[in-house]
This record gives sequence, structure tokens and C-alpha cells, in this order.
Amino acid sequence: MNELKLNEHCEKIKQLIKIVKNKRIKQSEADDILFFIGNMIDEVILKDSTISHRLNINLVKNNRILEIDIKPNKIIPSTKDTHEFLYLLKTLLSLMTIKNYFFNFYIYSEIKMIVNYYINKSTKSKCYDSVNERFAINELEFHDQLVMYKYLYSIFDKLMFINVFLVNKYNLKTIDIKSNYIFTKDFDSVSMPLFKTTVRKLAFAEYLKTLNKSVSFHYIRKLRNNLEHSFTDPKSKYNIALETELLFILVSRTLIQMHRDLKNDGELIKLIKLNQVNK
Repeated sequence: MNELKLNEHCEKIKQLIKIVKNKRIKQSEADDILFFIGNMIDEVILKDSTISHRLNINLVKNNRILEIDIKPNKIIPSTKDTHEFLYLLKTLLSLMTIKNYFFNFYIYSEIKMIVNYYINKSTKSKCYDSVNERFAINELEFHDQLVMYKYLYSIFDKLMFINVFLVNKYNLKTIDIKSNYIFTKDFDSVSMPLFKTTVRKLAFAEYLKTLNKSVSFHYIRKLRNNLEHSFTDPKSKYNIALETELLFILVSRTLIQMHRDLKNDGELIKLIKLNQVNK
């Protein structure tokens, strides 16, 4: 079996962190970095099950058992190497976010604030990145991890319903209003008028297929359901720091795709005004 070569990826991410951290770069350079990061996430995390396999091994040790069978595609990396890779990716994505290099849509301000909230909280509390500790249900860190994971996961639903609201309010497209939208299956069709071009719509649809087929996305979804519906043993201790980092990365990867494919604020306002005139 081949290796994931996480050490090589980590070195590249460190170089990018240094560039982004130390100077203001042009938007074209930022977009190049986002394209590079997006491809790395796709190849190493979304299209490969090895990292999810490693996380699931650790999750069992941390007393959470999901009904999921993950077969690795490559040699399983150590927890240390896996965490370094996820943490560095998280750091780079956090820098790109707080420096406003992507996802600067007015209509998604709440989403941006949720992401910023996680970034801010994780700089002040070690529990969100501490993979070697476990927390009992009577410890604050247990609840901090749990609440943050659910809050980050809610972004997928919020993105869906923001677009449903926008498209319906301004009559940009006739849609069937329902309460059980599924992000990976419904987002592109509901959001049709909001894409820059037909080509960008197709690109986003392709990304959603990749996300929906991904073992990593299935893994974080299973964990979210587990946190909602499973029994938590008061005698056990738990940790979902690695999973929270992975979730943040997948949320950020989705926001990168939206940054590429959706109309910006100016284009969206123009669309709404044009639609009102033609009514």
C-alpha cells in the first residue's frame, strides 16, 4: 500500500502559512492558494478514506463507537502525523478566513461569524485541539467540544435554508418549500440562479457529488447523529478534537467552492433588481 505522504503535505502547508501570516497578498494569489488547498483536501481527505479510518480508531479509544466500517486506501498514519496535518490545514484555513480572502458574502454573514467564533474559541481554549486528553460529562471541556461540533455542523443546514429563503423571497426560481432539504442533494438545484455561470453550477454539482460519496463526510455525519441520539456513559471520558478539526476543514472546503462558483454581492444585487423590474 502507498503512503499518504502527510509530512510532505505538512511542509507545503507550513510554507503557505508563513506567506499568508507575514504579508498581505493579492486576491489572485489568495485564490491560487485556495485552489491548492482545495485540491489537497479533495485528494487526501474527501477521495481517500485513510484519515477517517485513523480517526475512527481513535474515536473508539475515546469511547464513542459509530456503526461504520472504514477501510483505509493507504498505509495508516500515526495519530501524531494525522493531527499535525489537520491542525496545519485548520491554521491555514483560519488565516485565510480572518484575513477575508474568501467567502465574503453579505447574505452569509451568520455563517462567517460561526466560523470566526470557532477560530476565536480554539485560540483561547486548548480543548478544541487537544487530542491526548479525555473529558467526562461533568467537565466543561466535554460540553465545549460537543456544542462546538454541533454548531459547526449546523452550517450545512444554514447554507441550505439561507438560499431557499433568498430564492423564494425574490422569486428567483420556483421551488418546492419543504422542511427536509439535504445539502448534498438539494443545494445546487435550489441555488441555480445564484451561480455565476452554468459551468460554475456544474462545478459545484461535481463537488457535491464528491462530498456526498466521501467517507470523511459520512463519518462526520455519523458522529453528529451519534452525539444527538446515543447514550453517554457517565463513567467514561471522551474526546472529539480530531473530528472537530476535520469538520471545520470540510466546512471550509465547501465555503471555498462557494467562493469560486456563486455570484458576489454586486452580481446578486443586480440579479435581484433585474428580477424585480421584469416582474
